[in-house]
Amino acid sequence: MLDRYAKDTPDYALGRLNLQAGQNMLCLAPHPDDEVLGCAGLLLKAQSEGLHVESVIVTAGQAGVELGEGMMNPRLAESRAAAQVLGLPEPRCWQLPDRQLRYALPLIERIAQTLQQQSVHWLLLPALTEPHPDHQVLALAGMAAARGLASPVEILFYEVGAPSQPNVLVDISEQAERKWQALACFASQEERHSYLRLAQNMAQLRAFGQADMQAAEAFWHLPSQALHQASVMAELAYWPLQRNRLGLASEPAQQPLVSVLIRSMNRPSLFQAVVSIAQQTYANIEVLVINASGGDHPIPPYPAQRMGLRVIDPGLGADGGLQPLGRSAAANLGLQSVQGDFALFLDDDDLLEPGHIDRLVNALQSDGQAVASYTGVRVEGVDGQWLRDYDLPWDARRLRGINYLPIHAVLFRLRAVAQTRARFDEDLPVLEDWDFWCQLSQQGRFVHVPGVSAIYRQGLGDSHLSDPQHANHWARWHLRILKQHALRWGSDQQSEVLAWHALALNQTELAHEQTCRDRAQLNAQLSQAQLQLQETQQRLQQTELQCLHIQAEWNLAQRSLELLQQSRPVRLARALRRMLGLHR
Repeated sequence: MLDRYAKDTPDYALGRLNLQAGQNMLCLAPHPDDEVLGCAGLLLKAQSEGLHVESVIVTAGQAGVELGEGMMNPRLAESRAAAQVLGLPEPRCWQLPDRQLRYALPLIERIAQTLQQQSVHWLLLPALTEPHPDHQVLALAGMAAARGLASPVEILFYEVGAPSQPNVLVDISEQAERKWQALACFASQEERHSYLRLAQNMAQLRAFGQADMQAAEAFWHLPSQALHQASVMAELAYWPLQRNRLGLASEPAQQPLVSVLIRSMNRPSLFQAVVSIAQQTYANIEVLVINASGGDHPIPPYPAQRMGLRVIDPGLGADGGLQPLGRSAAANLGLQSVQGDFALFLDDDDLLEPGHIDRLVNALQSDGQAVASYTGVRVEGVDGQWLRDYDLPWDARRLRGINYLPIHAVLFRLRAVAQTRARFDEDLPVLEDWDFWCQLSQQGRFVHVPGVSAIYRQGLGDSHLSDPQHANHWARWHLRILKQHALRWGSDQQSEVLAWHALALNQTELAHEQTCRDRAQLNAQLSQAQLQLQETQQRLQQTELQCLHIQAEWNLAQRSLELLQQSRPVRLARALRRMLGLHR
């Protein structure tokens, strides 16, 4: 490798765009003015060469203006005025909330639908180097949408507020003056920042060193064939390294779709479960509500811009109506309907804390050999009182002997489900999740993420697991599953599990015995301390009595002295002393 370019190599080894008449070019702008700041010159150039150009503004940029009561947001009108100055089609606006864009299925699907309907060949997106969060999200979502299409899409990432590392320059010397005139339309933003001067300086910087070029726009070109190459980001630019250091995604694969499966009986608690999903810090989520009720199931309220949600109905029964589903059948129907890379089950009466899915995804992505990750779960009673926590470290032998993973503790790879052909046993009315985890554990380990981030509301459940008088009592089905596992995986594995649990039980008993000895010793020490305390209290009482006796004698002496001083002899003696001139 060389330490510098050879003499005959130009300083900027930048490519050029192969624009062809008839192609469709779409600019996605996070806010009004981004379509002009970042790529107005290219849009003008493309239109002059016979391409069909269009801009879509994703938000109205309402967070970028301070409006008094009754005032209208001027930013979309400014964009329309700028388009007239440029002679470009008037931009459309999706009116999504400003500063609240998230990389999630609804946004990706909307972009993909637009690309498909308009047969877009060139897609212009803000660069991932942009500091504004809406710019970053739109770049990731645009890449994901383009990657999912059958027809090729060429992506160009444009600069707005921060320089990127471009691999394409576009000479806009002829278009620059119209671009500056169009930027003058954005009065509301020019009052806040000198965007016109920023754009002019950026254009001069990009043209520097280029012969006969006075102004240029810079882009990072991601060819269509590179969209499916996992390493392309690191090969074509340096900013993935920067974003990775900050824990930020550089490509859609780093934000995998998580499918949350809810087996629902259409109970009121379902709304709270959906709200807990909507509050997740992780954005790319789809929710599948599996209708197990046997009747019509309404779509629960949910933030459509935040996540996708579908109600999955079962097949029709003999009477022509929807058939009710058991717990396992509903779970299997959900697994057949997922679209995501990872999945998590959530019962309709349980809750997730906001960082739950994010913690699980990070752990699973950090360990490519693991098939699942799990966190701690707090168990609550009817009134929300704490009952216990499940938060034990991973050991496959522990799991194969007894379940310690509540169903919503675990995020698992759907690829592992397919490889093991794991499914829920529809003959099990309870503990079906434990049997499923045991099947997955044959494929690989689970990653433990210590700390509680989910709530198991035991008081709201109706499984009767802990009722010894009920047919669903856990002990009966626990034994059945152990026998089934012995048949499925052989006696050697079960013997190993039994030996592990026997040793663990023995260690527990030894620990219990030691605890009992320690407790007995502490009780003896406590009894001795109590005896000493009693003796001290008795001595203190005696001392108090002595003090009271002394105080009484003192009071009596004081009273006797007062009486003596008031007696007749003492008064006569005092008078005689005064007569004799004696003062003492």
